Amino acid sequence: MQKIKVIIIFNNTPDYISPDEVSPVMESYVSTYGFLIDRLVFNFISKERLLELNQKYLNHDTDTDIITFDYSKNKTLSAEFFISLWAVGLSSEEEGQSIENETLRVLVHGVLHCLGKKDASNDQKSEMRELEDDFIKMFHVKQNSHV
Repeated sequence: MQKIKVIIIFNNTPDYISPDEVSPVMESYVSTYGFLIDRLVFNFISKERLLELNQKYLNHDTDTDIITFDYSKNKTLSAEFFISLWAVGLSSEEEGQSIENETLRVLVHGVLHCLGKKDASNDQKSEMRELEDDFIKMFHVKQNSHV
């Protein structure tokens, strides 16, 4: 594979997430799937703005934690992600996880979709959760088990 310049951008990042720490781990994680990163842009936005995007582009009238716009091709990732910290906070409480872990989970969740992973069925959701947990473990963050 040809080496390309990796661009990972974080906009409006919460204080508890360090782009300088997340970026190299994300690059390493993606490489385990045989993919490269061209450009990934993570945008942290309001609940209201994410709902507008969900309605406009996906015709969904529900709150969500992340919307992924995937422009990837030829095993090279290029995507934009829009993330609601409100929804991440809600999931954090519901799952008994730290806000840091849930934010990392959502970041990699979007990337996993770009890698071709699905979460429509229960089996797919279970696999996705395992892959998300593998990413979180790369940060040596203590996490609670899911029941």
